[in-house]
Amino acid sequence: MLKKTLTRFLVSTGLAASLAAGLGAGCGAPTGDDPGTSMTNPFLQDQSNDGKEDTAYLNPDGIEVEVDLEGDVTGPAYRLADGPAEIGQFALTYLRKRGDIYLESLAEDSTADDRAEWKVNDVWYAANKLPANATLKHFRMRGINAVLLFAASKGVTVGKQFTATVPLNPFTVMTDADKACADEDDHLGLDQSIYWYMWNPEHTGCKTSKVKTQSLSVTVSKTNSKSRASVYPEWDRLTADKKVTSVILFGQIGDGEIADDDIGMTGMRTMASWLKQAKFAEVTAPLGRRFSKLVNGITVEIDLYSPHEFSGLGDFEHFANFQKALSEHEIVAYDGHSMLGASDFWAKPSYPSNYQVYLYGGCLGYEYYVRPILNGKGSWDKVDIMSSVVEVSAGANEFAGPFLAKMLWSLQNGNKASWRDMLVAVRKSVGDSTFGVSGVRDNCFTPSGTRCK
Repeated sequence: MLKKTLTRFLVSTGLAASLAAGLGAGCGAPTGDDPGTSMTNPFLQDQSNDGKEDTAYLNPDGIEVEVDLEGDVTGPAYRLADGPAEIGQFALTYLRKRGDIYLESLAEDSTADDRAEWKVNDVWYAANKLPANATLKHFRMRGINAVLLFAASKGVTVGKQFTATVPLNPFTVMTDADKACADEDDHLGLDQSIYWYMWNPEHTGCKTSKVKTQSLSVTVSKTNSKSRASVYPEWDRLTADKKVTSVILFGQIGDGEIADDDIGMTGMRTMASWLKQAKFAEVTAPLGRRFSKLVNGITVEIDLYSPHEFSGLGDFEHFANFQKALSEHEIVAYDGHSMLGASDFWAKPSYPSNYQVYLYGGCLGYEYYVRPILNGKGSWDKVDIMSSVVEVSAGANEFAGPFLAKMLWSLQNGNKASWRDMLVAVRKSVGDSTFGVSGVRDNCFTPSGTRCK
């Protein structure tokens, strides 16, 4: 399985540490001032909803669809079952770098090698129903989630087709091309296992290399129904016990020992100062730091975990703290490295049965980790997930700060903040529309009562 192979490779080679240097909040500078320090404290700003002039919605500049991938694969017979998912990873990078289409990652999908269908003698077969001794080459993978942004999202209908230039043999690109088909990265050493992340067939050297490429067909197979005009977080379920519990996990951004000026540390201190300015009281915390405030009869608790409590998705030593964060809080914000989607931390914990909101701030959160969080929760009825489709250049204070500040406004104003309003607050802070929210299309709550029977 891709997941087991890549995760084992990262651990055995120590590559996880080098990945962390380049793929966290901001995907860049490891130490220094928290980007949030230049922001105005969102808890002290007027969070009133804007008027109708802003047309933002669940993703202010995009839509979510399903696509089918179809193409060929060659390679050693024992690897061909993994081939479609491997090629899907190259397609993910190719399309992402063009800024229009963002495919879900299949690297962490433990069933990825079973999702392909194979065409044998002009007949399509599921992976588990192949004829004996079938020759595998032409495949399709159906129902891949994708976000289309900006112009790519306009007028999209079922059958709309895109193409992605990908290798025919995804297993030997490093041998066939060395660095010729890869973009340089200041933090990652090029290797076959992560070549897909650096893939760029437009380089002149790539065109003359031994790599054989193909045009992978990417066809829209389903357009999701548009969300209702206004969908909301399930405010009634969050406040049913007269309490809303939140936690922000500030992961380590630098390497080695956790430095006091690591962005994770400075970010946590900035958030703590913001909360104090907003009249939150710091109280005894079972872990990390806890801030509490009574808002319109609702106790709002915000816990802050520094990198010392949990440094990121490779911190096995403090996995119990990660589990505690997920088990004991209704709103969970993570700001740290995504590990190229190779961490199984979001698939490992036991998830509580109550409704939760997850704010995922690592790079390519939509592509990497929406699926394992949903699998852990069991259904969209129990979770909403806000994530970004690109490498995130914003820290927790820039996406979780506005979200929580807007939540306080909503508690004081009849729970009138919709998901659109929450995303607009985040967009204003982050500066773009790359954050969207999954799982809210059928949310029941409205300020005037439930819309569900």
